[in-house]
Amino acid sequence: MKEGGWVFLQNIHLMSQWVKKLERKLEASQDPDTNKDFRCFLSAEPPGLPLQQTIPEAILQNSIKISNEPAQSLRQLLFRAWTNFDQSNLDACKRPKDFRTILLALCVFHAMVNGRKKFGNMGWNCGHIYGFTLGDLTQCADVLNNQLNARSGARANEDAPLRDLRYIFGEIMYGGHITDKWD
Repeated sequence: MKEGGWVFLQNIHLMSQWVKKLERKLEASQDPDTNKDFRCFLSAEPPGLPLQQTIPEAILQNSIKISNEPAQSLRQLLFRAWTNFDQSNLDACKRPKDFRTILLALCVFHAMVNGRKKFGNMGWNCGHIYGFTLGDLTQCADVLNNQLNARSGARANEDAPLRDLRYIFGEIMYGGHITDKWD
């Protein structure tokens, strides 16, 4: 704090006992000896229950809070999913036509699954809402790239493994989050 460096602490909601010690350390940053260039960035997820408090109130009151809200409409969700991939991602595959077509379908699937969240328990049978992130989408795109690249060169005349990809994406990658058999 005295040198004026920056520190970024991720996922502090997972360390509920330690956060109380952090609160005392941050109170010490109010001393005149603290360098004016010192910055402390924290990341956390909201608590699971509305009445649950994982981050001390003093930290919240003395912080600038930024939230990353999910998109609300299907169009926004699709846009957010598609813009997650830049031109280098699209050019990385040796079968670009198949890759782009299936990636678009994957982005639509990701948007649809996340769009169900706004319906709460009517969207999902389970009492809690599943969290599908852009990380899930990116991992699926990596699997897609690997599967299509494996079918290039001497195997370029083979069709894209659509049944395999559908199973991997729907049952394993996204389906692995599902805990209620009716979802």
